[in-house]
Amino acid sequence: MEEFSGATAVSIQQEFYINMLLSNLASLIKNEADEEIQISAKSTNKFRYQANRAFIIGRIKSIVPKILCGLFELSIIEQLYTDAVRCRSQLLPGRSFPRKKLKSKGRPHFRNKKASF
Repeated sequence: MEEFSGATAVSIQQEFYINMLLSNLASLIKNEADEEIQISAKSTNKFRYQANRAFIIGRIKSIVPKILCGLFELSIIEQLYTDAVRCRSQLLPGRSFPRKKLKSKGRPHFRNKKASF
C-alpha cells in the first residue's frame, strides 16, 4: 500500500479504490469457489484443496477493465468462477518454513516521484 504509481492525491485515491474493488471481487469469487471445492471434495483425497488466489487475481486484473469499457459482459465473471473451481491448489498440513531475514531491511525505498500530499 505504500507504493502508488500516481503522483497526485486524486490519482492515488483512484488507484486505492480500484484496488479495493478488485480485491473484494477476487475475495468473493475465491470464497464461492472454495465452498464449491469443499462440497465436491472426495473423502479419498489425500489433501484438501482451495481456489488458486493468484490465478483469480491475475484474471480479474485483465477482465474488469474490459467489463467497465463494455467489451465483455458480466457473464465472464461466471466463467472465471468455473475456471477458479478447476484451477485449485493443495493445502499441505504442517507446512511452514522460517522466513529469511533480509540484510537491507533498514534501507528505505526511494521514489523518483513528487509527493502526493
